[in-house]
Amino acid sequence: MYTNQNSKITIVDDDPAMTEMLKDFFERKFPGAVVTTFASGETALSGIYFEPDIIILDYHLDSMNAVAMNGLQVLKKLKEQFPAVPVIFLSSQEKTEIAANTMKYGAYDYIVKNENAFHRLEIILNNIRGHADLKKNLGTQKIFNTILAILVLALIAGFFISKMLN
Repeated sequence: MYTNQNSKITIVDDDPAMTEMLKDFFERKFPGAVVTTFASGETALSGIYFEPDIIILDYHLDSMNAVAMNGLQVLKKLKEQFPAVPVIFLSSQEKTEIAANTMKYGAYDYIVKNENAFHRLEIILNNIRGHADLKKNLGTQKIFNTILAILVLALIAGFFISKMLN
């Protein structure tokens, strides 16, 4: 669990009860997380002013409003705006073709809303955070390796210069 970082989590779901449960879950499991919620894809697309670390997206965002964008349409727009941000679908849709389509258009994962959904969500978020930490550590390691290589080359050059001067 990544409690030492203020992760920015965005939830896009038109069901107020589910949105509240997700918000409570994230705030309890990931203290320090900044959770932002949106009730429609349209409000999310116009209201996300910072790049979130993770986006949780419902598929049936058009269940309350028939003319609203569905989750797949929102995913395509989100990936244009934030291509590197993992988007996790959390939906009651159990059709494999819908899950496959979300993955085809860039979703990180697809979770069916059932009794295991919150547990899976926690595992996936911890995996995402672990990958981000690993990338950060690899970047730091590359910097140290470069500095070490420069120091070794300088030491070797200094050794040969001192030999030539003697």
